[in-house]
Amino acid sequence: MLSMAFFTLLFFTKPAHSVSFNGILIPLTDQQVVTEQRDLLIPVAVFGKDQRQRLPLRYKKLDRQIGLLHNPRTNTLCTAFCVGPDMIATASHCLYSNKRRNRLYLSSFLFKLKTGTKNARIYSKLAGNRTRQSRRYIVTGTSKLSRKPPIGAARDWAVVRLERPICNKGWFNSIDLDHQKLEEAARNKKLFQVAYHMDYKNWQIAYSRSCSINRNYGGLTWSNIKKHFALPKSLILHQCDTGEASSGSPLLMDTKQGPVVIGINVGTYQQRELTVKNGRVIGRTKYKTIANTAVSAKAFSRKIDILKKANVISNKSDMKLLQADLRQQGFYKGRIDGIYGSRTERAIKAFERGGNQPETGLATTAILLELDKIRTDRVSIETSAGYKAPINPSDQNQKN
Repeated sequence: MLSMAFFTLLFFTKPAHSVSFNGILIPLTDQQVVTEQRDLLIPVAVFGKDQRQRLPLRYKKLDRQIGLLHNPRTNTLCTAFCVGPDMIATASHCLYSNKRRNRLYLSSFLFKLKTGTKNARIYSKLAGNRTRQSRRYIVTGTSKLSRKPPIGAARDWAVVRLERPICNKGWFNSIDLDHQKLEEAARNKKLFQVAYHMDYKNWQIAYSRSCSINRNYGGLTWSNIKKHFALPKSLILHQCDTGEASSGSPLLMDTKQGPVVIGINVGTYQQRELTVKNGRVIGRTKYKTIANTAVSAKAFSRKIDILKKANVISNKSDMKLLQADLRQQGFYKGRIDGIYGSRTERAIKAFERGGNQPETGLATTAILLELDKIRTDRVSIETSAGYKAPINPSDQNQKN
């Protein structure tokens, strides 16, 4: 009998369609590996009795800080939450589907928040949507989630600037806690989760209370689990009850100052048993949901502050200068077209990494000035090295 584990995303597409995710590879021996690919409708990740309920009165204001991220062109729905007056956080797969057609429509996204009036919502598009350059205003762990080990669940986060400051009723702070403190908070019943779920009370926000956090679930030990995920230190396994469209929702902890974000919910972790004989799978059990997955605030909390302060380049000519400087430094190999895309983003991250800076990929005026200084200093050094002082005639006569 072989134990197989799987990772499934929790975003909703209407009309609902199958989503595909590759299974985690569990070696039978050092030479033999069983792989499997899965296509199914995403199930609701409820653990035991469904404990989802309406938002308690003490948390009522949270429905002004947690909203729906909707793309009318691709009909996708996720949860997102305010982290600044004009900023939200969510799961990166909500913005960047691995299907190419969905990667083209960032300008169509709407973030919707309740206003306090019954069924009324305010909304904002993403910054840069008018010029189809919203990508310039997004910091993310990945824009292409890995479907094979090491699975990129812990990179599945995004921080986004909005076109309008609609988060004027408050926003969340995030706190980076190690796993021991998270488990302690869970034991003290301080952790909970708030999200929109496709199956819950006609798109009313749902509260999942007293969430557990652990590293060993369903007979799987952490030593085995962490081998199959990239950046396992930033991965949280929890058992808050969730459902479709809860991707991007906040995992929260009660403090004296109010709820703070300790992670972003992104998907479910599932397991099935395979019977293998002579290298062939001859039997399968049904899938069993082990735990939900979240990205720890460790991965994104610092990036929120950086995006808040960032002066993002908005004109094409400055973007061309940035690309040209990055090319001169050997970081960029694309066209000098003034369009911010994946190549430009990767080049900026490589430049930041080389300077021991936080990797954001943001095309900012600060990066441009830094590159300009490097270029100016290099020209100055090259000019000095090539300069030869003229010979003084009197010195020449003395030598003769």
